[in-house]
Amino acid sequence: MHRILTASLLVAPLVLAASCAMEEDLGGAPKIGAASDTSVAYDALARHWAPRFYQDTDSTSYKSEYLTKINFDGDYNSKNNWESMDAVSTVPAYIYYSVVESETHFFLGYYTFHPRDWCDSDDIACGEHENDLEGVLLVVRNDGANGGMGSLVAGFTEAHGQLYQYALAGGLTTGSDNIDGTLTLTGSHPRFFIEAKGHGVYNCDGRCTSAPGGDGIVYTVGDVAESPASGSGNWTRVHTYQLIAFDEATGDQGLWTRRNDVCDTCTFSSWGHMRGDLLDSQNSATMPWSWDDSDDGEVFSGALLCDPAQLVDTQLNGTPVDSGFSHNYVFHPYATHVLEILAVRSDADRDPGNASDIYVKVTSPGAPEGGDDVIDARTFKKNSATVGTWYNWLRGAFDAEGQRRYSQTVQKHIFCRRGRPAVTLSVYDSDDNDDDHMGSVSCTTSCDHSAGIDLGDARLKFRLTVNN
Repeated sequence: MHRILTASLLVAPLVLAASCAMEEDLGGAPKIGAASDTSVAYDALARHWAPRFYQDTDSTSYKSEYLTKINFDGDYNSKNNWESMDAVSTVPAYIYYSVVESETHFFLGYYTFHPRDWCDSDDIACGEHENDLEGVLLVVRNDGANGGMGSLVAGFTEAHGQLYQYALAGGLTTGSDNIDGTLTLTGSHPRFFIEAKGHGVYNCDGRCTSAPGGDGIVYTVGDVAESPASGSGNWTRVHTYQLIAFDEATGDQGLWTRRNDVCDTCTFSSWGHMRGDLLDSQNSATMPWSWDDSDDGEVFSGALLCDPAQLVDTQLNGTPVDSGFSHNYVFHPYATHVLEILAVRSDADRDPGNASDIYVKVTSPGAPEGGDDVIDARTFKKNSATVGTWYNWLRGAFDAEGQRRYSQTVQKHIFCRRGRPAVTLSVYDSDDNDDDHMGSVSCTTSCDHSAGIDLGDARLKFRLTVNN
């Protein structure tokens, strides 16, 4: 998909009824979906930084290691992909990509699809399943360098539900998760290793010099989707892949475009789960709008695609993200919900003789990984809140149980859900045992309570924009 943005041009909405292009301003921030000051062709940007993938191969079934698109067999029925691998003679290489832009950075996602996650043993507990999606997120500062393509700062990889962080810019330090290594590049293209069979993606290490087992394929971006003839050779076979925009609506459609294609013979079995009916684990391939790392701090499911600035600023610290790093998006076609929490106050001391320790919990159903929580006490908490006093809700402020250091004042939270599920905001008094519920409010569509709403024992100022 070729999108050219200029300072006076708005991005055309997707050709999809459930488009998530944002047109409403919240609190004076730039509109999501509006143009940035720098004219950029997003597909050219994605191509410039497109990774060089080192795909390890297993001689038991080389074809099962080849990168491709979900409709490699001519249809979008994901339930027949395992069988289709036996029927096709060629497997052309494709990578899906996404672009989200903030005021200061580009967040570029690259997603690797394999029809099979497999084993070469008869062990019924080995975990193989139909369809597999893993990926990479690149963080690029929009500083005009490299002919307007910016400067690569860091990269994240996803492997089997775990996120790994890799630095490139100097000064990056560990945030809520450890930095796992340093990126290396071939030209402008960062290098990543894809394991055989399970297809987890990791930063290149010695395995990109000497392929495990002596065989492996190198995939690099190009104009032709080439199909390997074999996986043999120690990185001697180099093939080009083509890019497909995650929200491409014509030709080969992107996975986000098909996100609501849910039925027994469709692409998905449920929100964020690709259909798959074979072997040990059915419907196991998950999408980045539902990925969740269980030990990533106060980062909730889907942040890699839906709120990448929050993911990066939580998991990394140091000068590159502590200075001149914005959470305000100027282009974000994937955000379905924009929540801005302004302030909260306690109207009752729920503990006899003690002021309430208040926090806001936000829940919204529809995330298959990580549960329905969107925000909780890890994000904000104020101990011993004085009754009747408004406290500005700020990410990491006061006594937040998670990371309390962010690059800027952040009151927004962006997330992705299917349809229009109820979004419930509740205020609690934190206790050692059961937390005391101080009141709740729910919205199923956009709502504005920026002037404040009485919840009973607490009050809250917030606004929510729903865009799907």
